[in-house]
Amino acid sequence: MGEQEQDPLDQLKGLAEKYSSVKLGPGIVGKTAIVLLGLLGLWAIIFWRLDPKATSSFFNVALVIGGLAITGVGVWWIRKAYTFAEKHPGVALLGGAQLIEYQKWEAQVKGFPPLDSPLIPDPHVPSLPRDIDSSHE
Repeated sequence: MGEQEQDPLDQLKGLAEKYSSVKLGPGIVGKTAIVLLGLLGLWAIIFWRLDPKATSSFFNVALVIGGLAITGVGVWWIRKAYTFAEKHPGVALLGGAQLIEYQKWEAQVKGFPPLDSPLIPDPHVPSLPRDIDSSHE
């Protein structure tokens, strides 16, 4: 018995399930890694879809030109992101709540007092007195 030909989409789904537990960092490195993985996936699909019998077909040329255009945008984005990361390494490694905590710590190191006020005011306690003027309605 010969080997059965496996559907490439089933192989791709298997890889996606296998690597879905991989956690990339929230900062620039994690985001550029996602872009790089996307570009690798794009080129895998392009090479899979190329027609080897027609070397100069419009479809093959369009696939390669589209892939090169998207790769160019991806490389530009990665270069800009790493330029930012070189200038601001602390910010580039963090994201979300970690970034806010880092900025608080950085402000305290520079001598600014910590914020004592709550980040989210209580919605049931009015923060400013309300003056309702009916003449403006």
